[in-house]
Amino acid sequence: NSKMRIKLLLSGIFILFFLSDDLFAGSKIYLIRHASVQIENPGWCNVEGALSYKEEYNTSQIYAFDAEVVLNRISYHETCDTVFCSPQLRAVQTANQLFNDDVILKIDENLRELDYPIILLPLVKLPIRAWLVISRFSWTVLNRHNEKPSYNQRKTNLKEFSKELVAHAEENGISIVIAHGMVNLELIRILKKQGWKFEQKEGLSNLAVNCLVK
Repeated sequence: NSKMRIKLLLSGIFILFFLSDDLFAGSKIYLIRHASVQIENPGWCNVEGALSYKEEYNTSQIYAFDAEVVLNRISYHETCDTVFCSPQLRAVQTANQLFNDDVILKIDENLRELDYPIILLPLVKLPIRAWLVISRFSWTVLNRHNEKPSYNQRKTNLKEFSKELVAHAEENGISIVIAHGMVNLELIRILKKQGWKFEQKEGLSNLAVNCLVK
């Protein structure tokens, strides 16, 4: 009878509404930083030591990690068949450990680490952390970039790349990126300006999973 049908209809609506917070969620973009790299901290060093450290960092292997711990923070990751990834070894190894051969890795140069040149200060010894901070400041604020792309150029390229990332998320419901701390930070800034909001915020540490929704 009609009363029974109305009751069943209302029950169905109730179940759909409360079954899952994700059911009516819009598109999601996950930004993941690569795993920790196997490299020793050189401590205090001169400019040659800083240059050597940076070169070694870019070619070092990652530490093994528990993939399930990361995947459990990515809703419906099993439905994703494509992952956007930096071409650098540490990002590719992280992606392979997380997804094996279950996805297509879409390697994109725009996701390469924002590579700033080490500032040349001869006859000076500093902690490696200081070398990196000073060099990053010189590149991002003072716009010193030598033969490398400038910070502003990299930001422009990432803004253009974000269009593909957003289009994929809107078509498939989810986009997953495995890249680097500074790259993910810039993508977060770009996406927030486009109206995306944090659903999950974990910072920029290794294997941090940030999720933005719209």
